Amino acid sequence: MRLAGGGIFVSAAGLGLALLLSRPAAAAWPIDPLVNLPLCTATGDQDSPVSVPDGGGGVIVTWVDYRNGNGDIYAQRISADGAIQWTANGVALCTAIGDQLGPAIVPDGAGGAIVTWQDERSRGDNDIYAQRISLAGVVQWAANGAALCTATGNQWNPAIVSDGGAPGETGSGAIVAWQDQRSGGDDDVYAQRVSASGAAGWTADGVVLCAASGWQESLGIASDGAGGAIVAWDDYRSGNYDIYAQRIPAGGTVQWTANGVALCTAAGGQHHPALVPDGAGGAIVTWYDQRSGNYDIYAQRILAGGAVNWTVDGVPLCTSAGEQYYPALVPDGAGGAIVTWFDQRSGNYDIYAQRIPAGGTVQWAADGVPLCTAAGTQWYPTIAADGAGGAIVAWTDARSATYDVYAQRISTGGAAQWTSNGVPLCTAPGWQELGTIVADGGSAGQAGTGAIVTWIDGRNGNFDIYAQRVLAAGLLGGTVDVPDAPALAFALDPVRPNPSRGDALTVRFTLASSAAASLELLDIAGRRIAVREVGSLGAGPHALDLGQGRHLAAGLYLVCLRQGTQSRTTRVAVLR
Repeated sequence: MRLAGGGIFVSAAGLGLALLLSRPAAAAWPIDPLVNLPLCTATGDQDSPVSVPDGGGGVIVTWVDYRNGNGDIYAQRISADGAIQWTANGVALCTAIGDQLGPAIVPDGAGGAIVTWQDERSRGDNDIYAQRISLAGVVQWAANGAALCTATGNQWNPAIVSDGGAPGETGSGAIVAWQDQRSGGDDDVYAQRVSASGAAGWTADGVVLCAASGWQESLGIASDGAGGAIVAWDDYRSGNYDIYAQRIPAGGTVQWTANGVALCTAAGGQHHPALVPDGAGGAIVTWYDQRSGNYDIYAQRILAGGAVNWTVDGVPLCTSAGEQYYPALVPDGAGGAIVTWFDQRSGNYDIYAQRIPAGGTVQWAADGVPLCTAAGTQWYPTIAADGAGGAIVAWTDARSATYDVYAQRISTGGAAQWTSNGVPLCTAPGWQELGTIVADGGSAGQAGTGAIVTWIDGRNGNFDIYAQRVLAAGLLGGTVDVPDAPALAFALDPVRPNPSRGDALTVRFTLASSAAASLELLDIAGRRIAVREVGSLGAGPHALDLGQGRHLAAGLYLVCLRQGTQSRTTRVAVLR
Protein backbone atom coordinates (compact mmCIF):
# COMPACT_ATOMS: atom_id res chain seq x y z
CA MET A 1 0.00 0.00 0.00
CA ARG A 2 1.11 3.58 -0.54
CA LEU A 3 -0.61 6.88 0.12
CA ALA A 4 -1.88 8.13 -3.25
CA GLY A 5 -5.09 9.95 -2.30
CA GLY A 6 -7.58 11.00 0.46
CA GLY A 7 -11.15 12.17 0.91
CA ILE A 8 -14.64 11.03 1.72
CA PHE A 9 -16.03 8.13 -0.31
CA VAL A 10 -19.57 9.41 -0.59
CA SER A 11 -21.11 6.07 -1.57
CA ALA A 12 -19.65 3.97 1.30
CA ALA A 13 -19.59 5.56 4.74
CA GLY A 14 -17.27 3.02 6.37
CA LEU A 15 -14.65 3.22 3.65
CA GLY A 16 -15.01 7.01 3.61
CA LEU A 17 -14.16 7.19 7.32
CA ALA A 18 -11.11 4.99 6.88
CA LEU A 19 -9.89 7.15 4.01
CA LEU A 20 -10.47 10.33 5.97
CA LEU A 21 -8.42 9.02 8.91
CA SER A 22 -5.57 7.94 6.62
CA ARG A 23 -5.23 11.12 4.59
CA PRO A 24 -2.11 13.26 5.06
CA ALA A 25 -2.67 16.38 7.14
CA ALA A 26 -0.97 18.58 4.55
CA ALA A 27 -3.22 17.58 1.63
CA ALA A 28 -3.90 20.74 -0.38
CA TRP A 29 -7.19 19.79 -2.03
CA PRO A 30 -10.05 20.18 0.48
CA ILE A 31 -12.20 17.12 1.21
CA ASP A 32 -15.17 19.14 2.47
CA PRO A 33 -17.69 20.58 -0.06
CA LEU A 34 -18.13 23.56 2.30
CA VAL A 35 -14.46 24.53 1.91
CA ASN A 36 -12.99 24.11 -1.64
CA LEU A 37 -9.88 25.76 -3.09
CA PRO A 38 -9.89 29.55 -3.77
CA LEU A 39 -8.08 30.54 -6.97
CA CYS A 40 -8.92 34.22 -6.87
CA THR A 41 -10.56 36.26 -4.11
CA ALA A 42 -9.38 39.69 -5.30
CA THR A 43 -11.62 42.73 -4.91
CA GLY A 44 -14.42 43.11 -7.43
CA ASP A 45 -16.08 40.25 -9.25
CA GLN A 46 -14.41 37.46 -11.20
CA ASP A 47 -16.42 35.84 -13.98
CA SER A 48 -16.40 33.35 -16.89
CA PRO A 49 -13.75 30.83 -15.77
CA VAL A 50 -12.53 28.32 -18.37
CA SER A 51 -9.74 25.79 -17.96
CA VAL A 52 -7.44 23.24 -19.60
CA PRO A 53 -5.14 20.48 -18.29
CA ASP A 54 -1.51 21.46 -17.69
CA GLY A 55 -0.25 18.06 -18.85
CA GLY A 56 0.82 17.02 -15.36
CA GLY A 57 -2.51 16.33 -13.66
CA GLY A 58 -3.13 19.97 -12.77
CA VAL A 59 -5.09 22.70 -14.49
CA ILE A 60 -4.71 26.22 -15.89
CA VAL A 61 -7.72 28.48 -15.39
CA THR A 62 -8.44 31.85 -16.98
CA TRP A 63 -11.26 34.28 -16.24
CA VAL A 64 -12.60 37.84 -16.58
CA ASP A 65 -11.53 39.95 -13.60
CA TYR A 66 -13.03 43.27 -12.43
CA ARG A 67 -10.54 44.11 -9.66
CA ASN A 68 -9.46 47.19 -11.64
CA GLY A 69 -12.99 48.32 -12.48
CA ASN A 70 -13.22 47.07 -16.06
CA GLY A 71 -12.98 43.50 -17.28
CA ASP A 72 -9.40 42.20 -17.56
CA ILE A 73 -8.04 38.71 -18.25
CA TYR A 74 -6.20 36.78 -15.53
CA ALA A 75 -4.99 33.18 -15.18
CA GLN A 76 -3.85 30.74 -12.50
CA ARG A 77 -2.35 27.26 -12.43
CA ILE A 78 -3.13 24.59 -9.82
CA SER A 79 -0.94 21.50 -9.49
CA ALA A 80 -2.35 17.98 -9.30
CA ASP A 81 -2.11 18.08 -5.49
CA GLY A 82 -4.00 21.37 -5.25
CA ALA A 83 -1.13 23.82 -4.76
CA ILE A 84 -1.46 27.29 -6.30
CA GLN A 85 1.50 27.69 -8.67
CA TRP A 86 1.52 31.31 -9.76
CA THR A 87 1.06 34.77 -8.23
CA ALA A 88 -1.67 34.95 -5.59
CA ASN A 89 -5.03 35.82 -7.23
CA GLY A 90 -3.62 35.14 -10.68
CA VAL A 91 -1.28 36.45 -13.38
CA ALA A 92 -2.57 39.33 -15.52
CA LEU A 93 -2.74 38.39 -19.21
CA CYS A 94 -4.37 41.66 -20.27
CA THR A 95 -5.15 44.85 -18.32
CA ALA A 96 -5.62 47.14 -21.32
CA ILE A 97 -8.26 49.90 -21.20
CA GLY A 98 -11.83 48.89 -21.94
CA ASP A 99 -13.36 45.50 -21.25
CA GLN A 100 -11.77 42.19 -22.19
CA LEU A 101 -14.44 39.48 -22.18
CA GLY A 102 -15.27 35.94 -23.27
CA PRO A 103 -11.93 34.16 -22.73
CA ALA A 104 -11.29 30.78 -24.34
CA ILE A 105 -8.25 28.60 -23.68
CA VAL A 106 -6.21 25.67 -25.07
CA PRO A 107 -3.00 23.96 -23.91
CA ASP A 108 0.15 25.26 -25.60
CA GLY A 109 1.76 21.82 -25.89
CA ALA A 110 4.49 22.69 -23.38
CA GLY A 111 2.59 22.77 -20.09
CA GLY A 112 1.28 26.31 -20.50
CA ALA A 113 -1.75 27.70 -22.33
CA ILE A 114 -2.92 30.08 -25.04
CA VAL A 115 -5.87 32.32 -24.15
CA THR A 116 -8.00 34.39 -26.54
CA TRP A 117 -10.71 36.99 -25.84
CA GLN A 118 -12.76 39.82 -27.31
CA ASP A 119 -11.16 43.20 -26.56
CA GLU A 120 -12.64 46.71 -26.33
CA ARG A 121 -9.37 48.65 -25.96
CA SER A 122 -10.06 50.55 -29.21
CA ARG A 123 -13.15 52.04 -27.45
CA GLY A 124 -15.14 51.74 -30.65
CA ASP A 125 -15.27 48.09 -31.63
CA ASN A 126 -14.40 44.74 -30.12
CA ASP A 127 -11.31 43.07 -31.56
CA ILE A 128 -9.72 39.64 -31.04
CA TYR A 129 -6.51 39.27 -29.02
CA ALA A 130 -4.57 36.34 -27.57
CA GLN A 131 -1.80 35.68 -25.06
CA ARG A 132 0.40 32.69 -24.23
CA ILE A 133 1.44 31.88 -20.66
CA SER A 134 4.15 29.37 -19.83
CA LEU A 135 4.09 26.51 -17.34
CA ALA A 136 5.95 28.80 -14.95
CA GLY A 137 3.34 31.57 -15.25
CA VAL A 138 5.29 33.96 -17.49
CA VAL A 139 3.43 35.71 -20.33
CA GLN A 140 5.15 35.00 -23.64
CA TRP A 141 3.83 37.49 -26.17
CA ALA A 142 3.39 41.26 -26.38
CA ALA A 143 2.15 43.04 -23.27
CA ASN A 144 -1.66 42.82 -23.14
CA GLY A 145 -1.72 40.26 -25.93
CA ALA A 146 -1.13 39.74 -29.64
CA ALA A 147 -3.76 41.20 -31.99
CA LEU A 148 -5.41 38.55 -34.19
CA CYS A 149 -8.04 40.82 -35.71
CA THR A 150 -8.52 44.59 -35.49
CA ALA A 151 -10.76 44.98 -38.55
CA THR A 152 -13.60 47.52 -38.55
CA GLY A 153 -16.81 46.50 -36.83
CA ASN A 154 -17.17 44.15 -33.90
CA GLN A 155 -15.33 40.85 -33.58
CA TRP A 156 -16.45 38.76 -30.65
CA ASN A 157 -17.18 35.38 -29.04
CA PRO A 158 -13.88 33.69 -29.99
CA ALA A 159 -13.45 29.91 -29.97
CA ILE A 160 -10.01 28.29 -29.94
CA VAL A 161 -8.29 24.97 -30.67
CA SER A 162 -4.65 23.87 -30.72
CA ASP A 163 -2.88 23.69 -34.09
CA GLY A 164 -0.74 20.76 -32.92
CA GLY A 165 2.54 22.65 -33.31
CA ALA A 166 4.80 23.52 -36.21
CA PRO A 167 8.34 22.35 -37.06
CA GLY A 168 11.01 24.39 -35.30
CA GLU A 169 8.69 25.77 -32.60
CA THR A 170 8.51 24.81 -28.93
CA GLY A 171 4.92 23.93 -28.10
CA SER A 172 1.82 24.55 -30.16
CA GLY A 173 0.06 27.53 -31.62
CA ALA A 174 -3.69 27.82 -32.03
CA ILE A 175 -6.53 28.47 -34.44
CA VAL A 176 -9.10 31.03 -33.28
CA ALA A 177 -12.53 31.54 -34.89
CA TRP A 178 -14.98 34.36 -34.09
CA GLN A 179 -18.13 36.22 -35.10
CA ASP A 180 -17.30 39.24 -37.27
CA GLN A 181 -19.29 42.35 -38.28
CA ARG A 182 -16.74 43.97 -40.61
CA SER A 183 -19.24 43.74 -43.48
CA GLY A 184 -21.42 46.29 -41.67
CA GLY A 185 -24.45 44.04 -41.29
CA ASP A 186 -24.94 40.57 -39.87
CA ASP A 187 -22.24 38.52 -38.17
CA ASP A 188 -19.99 36.36 -40.36
CA VAL A 189 -17.42 33.75 -39.33
CA TYR A 190 -13.67 34.37 -39.57
CA ALA A 191 -10.59 32.53 -38.28
CA GLN A 192 -6.89 33.16 -37.72
CA ARG A 193 -3.94 30.96 -36.86
CA VAL A 194 -1.44 32.19 -34.27
CA SER A 195 1.93 30.50 -33.96
CA ALA A 196 3.62 29.40 -30.74
CA SER A 197 5.66 32.61 -30.93
CA GLY A 198 2.56 34.82 -31.24
CA ALA A 199 2.63 35.60 -34.96
CA ALA A 200 -0.58 35.60 -37.02
CA GLY A 201 -0.19 32.94 -39.69
CA TRP A 202 -2.87 33.67 -42.27
CA THR A 203 -4.37 36.68 -44.05
CA ALA A 204 -4.29 39.87 -41.95
CA ASP A 205 -7.42 40.05 -39.76
CA GLY A 206 -8.36 36.47 -40.56
CA VAL A 207 -9.75 34.13 -43.22
CA VAL A 208 -13.49 34.19 -43.92
CA LEU A 209 -15.21 30.85 -43.23
CA CYS A 210 -18.74 32.06 -43.90
CA ALA A 211 -20.06 35.35 -45.29
CA ALA A 212 -23.55 34.11 -46.21
CA SER A 213 -26.56 36.38 -45.70
CA GLY A 214 -28.15 36.45 -42.26
CA TRP A 215 -26.49 35.96 -38.90
CA GLN A 216 -23.83 33.36 -38.16
CA GLU A 217 -23.22 32.99 -34.42
CA SER A 218 -22.68 30.62 -31.44
CA LEU A 219 -19.46 29.09 -32.75
CA GLY A 220 -18.06 25.71 -31.75
CA ILE A 221 -14.62 24.44 -32.77
CA ALA A 222 -12.66 21.17 -32.82
CA SER A 223 -9.30 20.00 -34.14
CA ASP A 224 -9.27 18.23 -37.51
CA GLY A 225 -6.37 16.11 -36.23
CA ALA A 226 -3.97 17.49 -38.84
CA GLY A 227 -3.15 20.98 -37.57
CA GLY A 228 -6.37 22.58 -38.76
CA ALA A 229 -9.85 23.08 -37.35
CA ILE A 230 -13.51 22.34 -37.95
CA VAL A 231 -15.86 25.18 -36.98
CA ALA A 232 -19.66 24.90 -36.60
CA TRP A 233 -22.20 27.66 -36.03
CA ASP A 234 -25.86 28.75 -35.92
CA ASP A 235 -26.76 30.07 -39.38
CA TYR A 236 -29.74 32.31 -40.27
CA ARG A 237 -29.31 32.43 -44.06
CA SER A 238 -32.63 30.58 -44.62
CA GLY A 239 -34.72 32.72 -42.27
CA ASN A 240 -34.49 30.36 -39.31
CA TYR A 241 -31.42 29.07 -37.53
CA ASP A 242 -29.70 26.00 -39.00
CA ILE A 243 -26.35 24.32 -38.28
CA TYR A 244 -23.44 24.70 -40.71
CA ALA A 245 -19.75 23.79 -40.54
CA GLN A 246 -16.47 24.51 -42.33
CA ARG A 247 -12.99 23.01 -42.21
CA ILE A 248 -9.84 25.12 -42.41
CA PRO A 249 -6.49 23.29 -42.48
CA ALA A 250 -3.14 24.49 -41.20
CA GLY A 251 -2.46 26.32 -44.48
CA GLY A 252 -5.51 28.60 -44.11
CA THR A 253 -7.53 27.68 -47.23
CA VAL A 254 -11.10 26.53 -46.52
CA GLN A 255 -11.70 22.93 -47.62
CA TRP A 256 -15.44 22.48 -47.92
CA THR A 257 -18.33 24.16 -49.73
CA ALA A 258 -18.12 27.95 -49.79
CA ASN A 259 -19.88 29.38 -46.71
CA GLY A 260 -20.03 25.97 -45.10
CA VAL A 261 -21.66 22.54 -45.26
CA ALA A 262 -25.22 22.23 -43.96
CA LEU A 263 -25.42 19.77 -41.06
CA CYS A 264 -29.09 20.46 -40.32
CA THR A 265 -31.68 22.57 -42.15
CA ALA A 266 -34.78 21.02 -40.55
CA ALA A 267 -37.85 23.11 -39.70
CA GLY A 268 -37.67 25.23 -36.56
CA GLY A 269 -34.51 26.60 -35.04
CA GLN A 270 -31.29 24.70 -34.36
CA HIS A 271 -28.90 26.29 -31.88
CA HIS A 272 -25.62 26.19 -30.00
CA PRO A 273 -23.50 23.58 -31.80
CA ALA A 274 -20.78 21.84 -29.79
CA LEU A 275 -18.32 19.45 -31.42
CA VAL A 276 -15.41 17.08 -30.82
CA PRO A 277 -13.01 15.30 -33.17
CA ASP A 278 -14.15 11.88 -34.44
CA GLY A 279 -10.57 10.55 -34.52
CA ALA A 280 -10.59 10.29 -38.32
CA GLY A 281 -10.23 13.92 -39.39
CA GLY A 282 -13.91 14.79 -39.05
CA ALA A 283 -16.13 15.77 -36.14
CA ILE A 284 -19.26 14.89 -34.20
CA VAL A 285 -21.54 17.90 -33.71
CA THR A 286 -24.50 18.23 -31.33
CA TRP A 287 -27.10 20.98 -30.85
CA TYR A 288 -30.57 21.67 -29.45
CA ASP A 289 -33.34 21.52 -32.06
CA GLN A 290 -36.91 22.90 -32.32
CA ARG A 291 -38.18 20.93 -35.33
CA SER A 292 -40.84 19.19 -33.22
CA GLY A 293 -42.10 22.32 -31.46
CA ASN A 294 -40.08 21.99 -28.26
CA TYR A 295 -36.30 21.77 -28.08
CA ASP A 296 -34.69 18.34 -28.42
CA ILE A 297 -31.08 17.14 -28.72
CA TYR A 298 -29.67 16.03 -32.09
CA ALA A 299 -26.21 15.13 -33.41
CA GLN A 300 -24.47 14.73 -36.76
CA ARG A 301 -21.11 13.45 -37.92
CA ILE A 302 -19.18 15.20 -40.69
CA LEU A 303 -16.26 13.43 -42.32
CA ALA A 304 -12.84 14.88 -43.10
CA GLY A 305 -13.84 15.48 -46.71
CA GLY A 306 -17.00 17.40 -45.79
CA ALA A 307 -19.59 14.64 -46.31
CA VAL A 308 -22.40 14.35 -43.76
CA ASN A 309 -22.23 10.79 -42.43
CA TRP A 310 -25.43 10.12 -40.49
CA THR A 311 -29.16 10.59 -41.08
CA VAL A 312 -30.09 13.76 -42.97
CA ASP A 313 -30.57 16.63 -40.47
CA GLY A 314 -29.07 14.58 -37.66
CA VAL A 315 -29.69 11.68 -35.29
CA PRO A 316 -32.08 12.33 -32.37
CA LEU A 317 -30.38 11.81 -29.00
CA CYS A 318 -33.41 12.94 -27.00
CA THR A 319 -36.94 13.82 -28.15
CA SER A 320 -38.58 13.48 -24.76
CA ALA A 321 -41.38 15.78 -23.58
CA GLY A 322 -40.36 19.21 -22.32
CA GLU A 323 -37.34 21.21 -23.36
CA GLN A 324 -33.76 19.96 -23.67
CA TYR A 325 -30.98 22.55 -23.91
CA TYR A 326 -27.26 23.25 -24.25
CA PRO A 327 -25.64 19.91 -25.01
CA ALA A 328 -21.94 19.39 -24.23
CA LEU A 329 -19.86 16.41 -25.35
CA VAL A 330 -16.53 14.59 -25.17
CA PRO A 331 -15.00 11.84 -27.34
CA ASP A 332 -15.76 8.32 -26.07
CA GLY A 333 -12.27 7.10 -27.08
CA ALA A 334 -13.65 4.89 -29.87
CA GLY A 335 -14.64 7.40 -32.55
CA GLY A 336 -17.95 8.35 -30.97
CA ALA A 337 -19.05 10.79 -28.28
CA ILE A 338 -20.84 11.09 -24.95
CA VAL A 339 -23.31 13.98 -24.85
CA THR A 340 -24.94 15.61 -21.81
CA TRP A 341 -27.67 18.27 -21.52
CA PHE A 342 -30.23 19.70 -19.12
CA ASP A 343 -33.74 18.30 -19.50
CA GLN A 344 -37.25 19.46 -18.53
CA ARG A 345 -39.21 16.23 -19.07
CA SER A 346 -40.10 15.97 -15.36
CA GLY A 347 -41.20 19.62 -15.04
CA ASN A 348 -37.97 20.98 -13.58
CA TYR A 349 -34.55 20.74 -15.19
CA ASP A 350 -32.50 17.58 -14.67
CA ILE A 351 -29.23 16.26 -16.13
CA TYR A 352 -29.22 13.49 -18.76
CA ALA A 353 -26.61 11.90 -21.05
CA GLN A 354 -26.40 9.72 -24.16
CA ARG A 355 -23.60 7.94 -26.02
CA ILE A 356 -23.45 7.86 -29.82
CA PRO A 357 -20.71 5.85 -31.56
CA ALA A 358 -19.07 6.49 -34.93
CA GLY A 359 -21.84 4.58 -36.70
CA GLY A 360 -24.58 6.95 -35.48
CA THR A 361 -26.80 4.57 -33.46
CA VAL A 362 -27.45 5.67 -29.87
CA GLN A 363 -26.11 3.21 -27.30
CA TRP A 364 -27.90 3.92 -24.06
CA ALA A 365 -31.55 4.14 -23.02
CA ALA A 366 -33.92 5.92 -25.41
CA ASP A 367 -33.87 9.68 -24.72
CA GLY A 368 -30.83 9.33 -22.48
CA VAL A 369 -29.70 8.17 -19.05
CA PRO A 370 -30.54 10.33 -16.00
CA LEU A 371 -27.49 11.59 -14.10
CA CYS A 372 -29.47 13.74 -11.69
CA THR A 373 -33.22 14.03 -11.10
CA ALA A 374 -33.03 15.63 -7.66
CA ALA A 375 -35.54 18.26 -6.55
CA GLY A 376 -35.02 21.78 -7.85
CA THR A 377 -33.18 22.86 -10.97
CA GLN A 378 -30.01 21.28 -12.38
CA TRP A 379 -28.59 22.91 -15.49
CA TYR A 380 -25.67 23.90 -17.72
CA PRO A 381 -23.65 20.68 -17.46
CA THR A 382 -19.99 20.46 -18.47
CA ILE A 383 -18.24 17.21 -19.27
CA ALA A 384 -14.79 15.58 -19.29
CA ALA A 385 -13.70 12.14 -20.46
CA ASP A 386 -12.95 9.74 -17.59
CA GLY A 387 -10.09 7.91 -19.35
CA ALA A 388 -12.03 4.63 -19.38
CA GLY A 389 -14.59 5.23 -22.14
CA GLY A 390 -17.03 7.05 -19.88
CA ALA A 391 -17.31 10.63 -18.63
CA ILE A 392 -17.58 12.88 -15.59
CA VAL A 393 -20.33 15.51 -15.75
CA ALA A 394 -20.60 18.52 -13.43
CA TRP A 395 -23.48 21.00 -13.20
CA THR A 396 -25.04 23.89 -11.29
CA ASP A 397 -27.59 22.50 -8.80
CA ALA A 398 -30.44 24.23 -6.93
CA ARG A 399 -31.72 21.30 -4.84
CA SER A 400 -31.03 23.43 -1.75
CA ALA A 401 -31.86 27.11 -1.17
CA THR A 402 -28.98 28.38 -3.35
CA TYR A 403 -27.00 27.13 -6.32
CA ASP A 404 -24.30 24.55 -5.60
CA VAL A 405 -22.00 22.37 -7.73
CA TYR A 406 -22.49 18.61 -8.15
CA ALA A 407 -20.94 15.92 -10.36
CA GLN A 408 -21.60 12.37 -11.56
CA ARG A 409 -19.51 9.78 -13.40
CA ILE A 410 -21.09 7.61 -16.08
CA SER A 411 -19.49 4.44 -17.46
CA THR A 412 -18.99 3.51 -21.09
CA GLY A 413 -22.08 1.32 -20.74
CA GLY A 414 -24.26 4.14 -19.42
CA ALA A 415 -24.29 3.31 -15.68
CA ALA A 416 -24.00 6.07 -13.09
CA GLN A 417 -20.92 5.33 -10.94
CA TRP A 418 -21.30 7.54 -7.90
CA THR A 419 -23.96 8.46 -5.34
CA SER A 420 -27.48 8.75 -6.74
CA ASN A 421 -28.07 12.27 -8.09
CA GLY A 422 -24.39 13.13 -7.87
CA VAL A 423 -21.54 13.96 -5.53
CA PRO A 424 -21.60 17.46 -3.94
CA LEU A 425 -18.46 19.35 -4.92
CA CYS A 426 -19.49 22.64 -3.37
CA THR A 427 -22.31 23.38 -0.93
CA ALA A 428 -20.79 26.53 0.57
CA PRO A 429 -23.04 29.50 1.43
CA GLY A 430 -23.89 31.89 -1.39
CA TRP A 431 -24.38 31.14 -5.05
CA GLN A 432 -22.04 28.98 -7.09
CA GLU A 433 -22.34 29.01 -10.87
CA LEU A 434 -20.41 26.34 -12.73
CA GLY A 435 -17.51 27.23 -15.02
CA THR A 436 -15.65 24.29 -16.58
CA ILE A 437 -14.34 20.78 -15.95
CA VAL A 438 -11.14 19.04 -17.10
CA ALA A 439 -9.77 15.54 -16.55
CA ASP A 440 -7.13 15.36 -13.79
CA GLY A 441 -4.81 12.78 -15.37
CA GLY A 442 -5.79 10.00 -12.93
CA SER A 443 -4.54 8.65 -9.62
CA ALA A 444 -2.69 5.42 -8.88
CA GLY A 445 -4.99 2.54 -8.02
CA GLN A 446 -8.08 4.06 -9.64
CA ALA A 447 -9.54 3.05 -12.98
CA GLY A 448 -9.79 6.07 -15.24
CA THR A 449 -9.35 9.71 -14.33
CA GLY A 450 -11.04 12.13 -12.02
CA ALA A 451 -11.65 15.80 -12.75
CA ILE A 452 -10.92 19.34 -11.61
CA VAL A 453 -13.97 21.62 -11.65
CA THR A 454 -13.92 25.44 -11.48
CA TRP A 455 -16.77 27.87 -10.87
CA ILE A 456 -17.87 31.38 -9.91
CA ASP A 457 -18.45 31.54 -6.17
CA GLY A 458 -20.43 34.07 -4.10
CA ARG A 459 -19.61 32.85 -0.58
CA ASN A 460 -17.57 36.01 0.19
CA GLY A 461 -20.18 38.54 -0.94
CA ASN A 462 -18.77 39.15 -4.42
CA PHE A 463 -18.00 36.56 -7.08
CA ASP A 464 -14.65 34.80 -6.81
CA ILE A 465 -13.12 31.76 -8.56
CA TYR A 466 -12.96 28.43 -6.71
CA ALA A 467 -12.03 24.88 -7.70
CA GLN A 468 -12.38 21.31 -6.47
CA ARG A 469 -10.87 18.00 -7.48
CA VAL A 470 -12.99 14.85 -7.53
CA LEU A 471 -11.22 11.53 -8.01
CA ALA A 472 -12.31 8.67 -10.25
CA ALA A 473 -13.94 6.89 -7.30
CA GLY A 474 -16.09 9.91 -6.41
CA LEU A 475 -13.85 11.16 -3.60
CA LEU A 476 -13.21 14.82 -2.91
CA GLY A 477 -9.58 15.77 -2.44
CA GLY A 478 -6.32 14.80 -4.03
CA THR A 479 -5.36 11.54 -2.38
CA VAL A 480 -6.77 8.15 -1.38
CA ASP A 481 -5.23 5.18 0.42
CA VAL A 482 -5.00 2.64 -2.37
CA PRO A 483 -2.74 -0.20 -3.47
CA ASP A 484 0.02 0.52 -5.94
CA ALA A 485 -1.05 0.26 -9.55
CA PRO A 486 0.89 0.95 -12.72
CA ALA A 487 0.10 4.18 -14.52
CA LEU A 488 -0.79 4.07 -18.18
CA ALA A 489 2.43 3.71 -20.16
CA PHE A 490 3.04 6.10 -23.04
CA ALA A 491 3.67 3.70 -25.92
CA LEU A 492 3.70 3.28 -29.69
CA ASP A 493 3.26 -0.26 -30.98
CA PRO A 494 5.07 -1.59 -34.07
CA VAL A 495 2.92 -1.14 -37.17
CA ARG A 496 1.30 -4.36 -38.33
CA PRO A 497 1.50 -5.63 -41.00
CA ASN A 498 5.03 -4.57 -41.80
CA PRO A 499 5.73 -4.38 -44.72
CA SER A 500 2.36 -2.78 -45.56
CA ARG A 501 0.62 -2.42 -48.89
CA GLY A 502 0.01 1.26 -48.10
CA ASP A 503 -3.79 1.28 -48.48
CA ALA A 504 -4.35 1.46 -44.72
CA LEU A 505 -1.82 2.22 -42.03
CA THR A 506 -3.38 1.29 -38.71
CA VAL A 507 -1.30 2.59 -35.81
CA ARG A 508 -1.86 1.41 -32.23
CA PHE A 509 -0.64 3.57 -29.36
CA THR A 510 -1.27 4.40 -25.71
CA LEU A 511 -1.49 7.88 -24.18
CA ALA A 512 -0.69 8.40 -20.50
CA SER A 513 -2.99 11.43 -20.20
CA SER A 514 -5.35 13.68 -22.16
CA ALA A 515 -2.66 16.34 -22.71
CA ALA A 516 -2.04 17.54 -26.26
CA ALA A 517 -0.40 14.82 -28.39
CA SER A 518 0.38 14.26 -32.05
CA LEU A 519 0.87 11.24 -34.30
CA GLU A 520 2.98 11.94 -37.38
CA LEU A 521 3.86 10.05 -40.55
CA LEU A 522 7.22 11.05 -42.04
CA ASP A 523 9.13 9.85 -45.06
CA ILE A 524 12.70 8.67 -44.56
CA ALA A 525 13.98 12.17 -45.37
CA GLY A 526 11.96 13.57 -42.47
CA ARG A 527 9.25 15.25 -44.55
CA ARG A 528 5.83 15.24 -42.85
CA ILE A 529 3.27 13.22 -44.83
CA ALA A 530 0.44 13.30 -42.30
CA VAL A 531 -0.18 14.50 -38.76
CA ARG A 532 -3.08 13.91 -36.38
CA GLU A 533 -3.82 15.60 -33.07
CA VAL A 534 -4.65 12.68 -30.75
CA GLY A 535 -4.55 14.09 -27.22
CA SER A 536 -8.31 14.73 -27.41
CA LEU A 537 -8.83 10.95 -27.54
CA GLY A 538 -7.86 10.84 -23.85
CA ALA A 539 -5.66 8.57 -21.79
CA GLY A 540 -5.56 4.88 -22.75
CA PRO A 541 -5.02 2.66 -25.79
CA HIS A 542 -6.12 3.80 -29.24
CA ALA A 543 -5.95 2.70 -32.87
CA LEU A 544 -6.44 4.78 -36.01
CA ASP A 545 -5.60 4.86 -39.70
CA LEU A 546 -2.79 7.39 -39.95
CA GLY A 547 -2.80 7.22 -43.74
CA GLN A 548 -6.44 8.44 -43.82
CA GLY A 549 -7.13 6.52 -47.00
CA ARG A 550 -4.26 7.95 -49.06
CA HIS A 551 -2.25 5.48 -51.18
CA LEU A 552 1.32 5.73 -49.97
CA ALA A 553 4.19 5.38 -52.38
CA ALA A 554 6.55 2.47 -51.86
CA GLY A 555 9.35 3.23 -49.43
CA LEU A 556 10.34 3.44 -45.79
CA TYR A 557 8.33 5.62 -43.42
CA LEU A 558 8.59 6.75 -39.81
CA VAL A 559 5.67 6.93 -37.41
CA CYS A 560 6.25 9.31 -34.47
CA LEU A 561 4.07 9.75 -31.38
CA ARG A 562 4.68 12.88 -29.26
CA GLN A 563 3.13 14.04 -25.99
CA GLY A 564 4.81 16.72 -23.88
CA THR A 565 8.47 15.83 -23.58
CA GLN A 566 7.92 12.17 -24.52
CA SER A 567 8.20 10.71 -28.01
CA ARG A 568 8.23 7.26 -29.59
CA THR A 569 9.15 6.31 -33.16
CA THR A 570 8.71 3.16 -35.22
CA ARG A 571 9.36 2.28 -38.86
CA VAL A 572 7.14 0.76 -41.50
CA ALA A 573 7.94 -0.29 -45.06
CA VAL A 574 5.36 0.14 -47.81
CA LEU A 575 5.41 -2.19 -50.79
CA ARG A 576 3.63 -1.94 -54.13
